[in-house]
Order: sequence, then C-alpha cells, then structure tokens
Amino acid sequence: MHKLWRSTAECFVASLALILLTVVFYRLHFNLATASLLYVIVIVLVSRVGGLVSSIVASVVAALCLAHLAPPAYSFRVDDPLDVVAIAAFMVTSFIIASLVSRVRKQTEEALSSVSYKVIEAEETERQRIAKDLHEGIGQRVTLLVIEIEQLKAGLLNGVEMASRIDGVLKQSLEILTDVKTLAHELYSPRLEYLGIAGVMRTFCREFGEQKRIEIDFRSDGLPNFVRLDVSLCLFRVLQASLRNAVEHSGVRNFDVQLNGTSDEIHLTVSDRGVGFNLETARKSGGLGFNHMQERLKLVKGTLSIDSQPKRGTKVHARVPSPFEKRFHRCRWVRTSKRAFIPFSPAMRRSHQSGQVCRLDCRQVRRERDLPIQH
Repeated sequence: MHKLWRSTAECFVASLALILLTVVFYRLHFNLATASLLYVIVIVLVSRVGGLVSSIVASVVAALCLAHLAPPAYSFRVDDPLDVVAIAAFMVTSFIIASLVSRVRKQTEEALSSVSYKVIEAEETERQRIAKDLHEGIGQRVTLLVIEIEQLKAGLLNGVEMASRIDGVLKQSLEILTDVKTLAHELYSPRLEYLGIAGVMRTFCREFGEQKRIEIDFRSDGLPNFVRLDVSLCLFRVLQASLRNAVEHSGVRNFDVQLNGTSDEIHLTVSDRGVGFNLETARKSGGLGFNHMQERLKLVKGTLSIDSQPKRGTKVHARVPSPFEKRFHRCRWVRTSKRAFIPFSPAMRRSHQSGQVCRLDCRQVRRERDLPIQH
C-alpha cells in the first residue's frame, strides 16, 4: 500500500510539473523542438528520482502536452503528419530513456548491496578467525596456565620441583603474551608509524614464519624514506592475505617476499613454487580474498596482478604509486647524548611538540629501515 501511494504521488507531481511547464511554453511561445528537449529533461529527472511507472506516466503526459502545443494550438488534434511522427518518436524515445535510467538505478543499487554484503562477509570472516585464535589457541593455553598455578598454590611440590614448575609457568606466560601481541599486530601494527613498511613486513614475515613453521625469504630495496601510512597499511594487508593464502593452498613451506621501490612506484611480490590454481576459476568464485585485495589497492590507486598455473606456483604482484615525503627530525636518543636525523612520523612530531623525548634506539631504526644515521 505504501508503494502504491508513493507511485501515485510521483505520477501526480510529474504530471503537474509537465502541465505547468506547458503553460510556460505557451506564454513564452516555445517551438516543439525546445519543448521536447525540456520535456526529456523532466522525464530523466523523474526516472532518477521515481520509479518506472511514474516515468512512463510522465512520458505519456509529455506526449499529450506536445500534441496540445502542436498546430492547431489549444487542441489535441494534430493536422500535420510530420508532427504526429515526431510526437510518436518522442514517446518511444521517452520510454527507452525511462527504461534505461531505471535499469541503471537498479544495477547501481544491486552493486552497492553486493559491496555491502562483501564488506560484512569479510568482517565476519575476520571475526571468526580472531575468535578461533583466541578460543582454541590462547584461551586453552590460559586455562592450562591457570591449572598450573592452582597446583602451585596447593603446595604439594618440593623446592626443586617448585622452581622448575614456576619457570615453566613463566615461560608459558611469555609465550601467551607474544601470541597476543602478534595477534594485535595483525589487526593493526603501530610500528608502521615509526619503523616503516619494510621493517614491519620483515618482522611480520619472521613472526609468521615461526608461528606456521615455514621459511619466508623477505627482501627490500630502493624504498623511499617515507611512505604514506595508508599506502603502508594497504601493502601490509595485501602481504598478510597473500601469505595466508599461500600457506593454506600452495602445499609448500618456502615463500619469497620482495618489496621494491622505483622512482614512481612501490612493488610488493609474494611468490611460491606450490601447486598453483586456475586463475579464472578462483576469480569467478570470489575466493582467496582477491576481490578484497583489489578493492584495498584501488583506494590508494594501486593495481593487483596474479600469475598462477596448476603445478607451477603462484605470484601475487601489488603495484602502488609512491607518494612520499622526506621529513627529518632532530631527536635525542636514550643510549647516547648525540643527535641523529631520521625520517619521522606524525606520532614522533606530536611527541616532540609536547616536550617528550623520542625514546627510540637508533641501532634498531637503522637495522629495521636500512637508513644511515647522521650524527
């Protein structure tokens, strides 16, 4: 019932607008060509705002208004056969325009709905993965740790066994803490702001390799001194998704990751020599997160290319323009009284402006970012 009332209101408003426009045409003595053009504009607007029914009604009313404008005026009778053909052509064209605009609107709404569904699906998948890691991994280990502590509280062990069990509990606690930090860094790594994309990727590859018991050969070369945070985060997410797909589907334990910079682009390549897959089948099924990676790269004007064939391995190549800025800041170091120049992030700037000391180890910065330290 609501749709019926809405459609009726749209038809009434469109008809009223066309009739008022016809009155204006009579006052200003417009010819049929000008009137037809303005009527088409009204029909397009009605098609964009209203539905298909209101667009068809507007087309019929516009054709009647043209017949009323055609000689003899103030009458729906049309004496000239060419005017009859013109009015008929106008009505057919109006129907086609209304149908096309309505179809485009429907496709746009479907596309938006599909994108929203994919976003929600990706969020739910990520939540399931995090919940699984927390429940089956960290949760069970914390439970075992609680049991160990309860046994220690009982005080049934001698001094030597007590010390050994305390060392074991301490070791388990440190391992759980490391896994929690790793999980947090997978969600968002604050180190991107001050260590740079190369250092964060190198650390992630090392920690991910230790966690999955695989070998990841990471190499970087030619990167700019400073890469925008959105670009760094995008490439980091592509690396995470690519490595997870490779570990799950490739069937091998050795992987290569290259992060290279040129004068105008940054290239990330993740490759393996595994079983590979049929690229067209994977694209049609929407699996392996390729669509998600492509959408991320589009946000930073990047592109994604995938080269894979059955039993010949897979190569994922992400390419992003390299908008970067060279920013240097004079910082004091905890381990030395000398001053050093390094590229700095917004977090460093805020720390400096508030009077705090940038507490970074220059040796760590040099190791992670491969930058010369100028004293």
